[in-house]
Amino acid sequence: MNPRRRLMILVVSVMALALAGCGKVKDITVTSLQLESIAPQGLKGIDVYMAVGIDNPAFQIGLEDIHGSLKHSGKVLGRVTMDPMVLQRKSAEIYHVKAFLSLGEEARLRDLLMFTNIEKLYECTVDMSATPRLKSGLGAPITLKDIPLKKLLEDDENEKK
Repeated sequence: MNPRRRLMILVVSVMALALAGCGKVKDITVTSLQLESIAPQGLKGIDVYMAVGIDNPAFQIGLEDIHGSLKHSGKVLGRVTMDPMVLQRKSAEIYHVKAFLSLGEEARLRDLLMFTNIEKLYECTVDMSATPRLKSGLGAPITLKDIPLKKLLEDDENEKK
């Protein structure tokens, strides 16, 4: 699996985790993913633009303050932040999403070589947080910690088979 593919999986995994945290929206699924562009932002990060297909059989829900981190052995390798988005109720649509992946404060450029070694990548964990916006106002922030990246990557690979 190439590094671009792994990066896309990481960003989509963060989105999926944000959606999975809300009890009433468990049926929301990511149906497709297309990388539109990647733009370097200096030596510390990149912008990632994607077209993401999402099937939302539930009510309209907004996601704000979407952010997460990728860790290895307790060390933060990178941080992901995403633009807010609104999932239309009872729809299957393509959403154009922008995410920014920045190198963690403790990480060095050589740590990014981990993305080329699947076994090392499997040792990483993901933390993420998002705030749902419903018609009634902002919901309580959803926070998920120490999700094994191995599980997310294997789930994505299994769905392709």
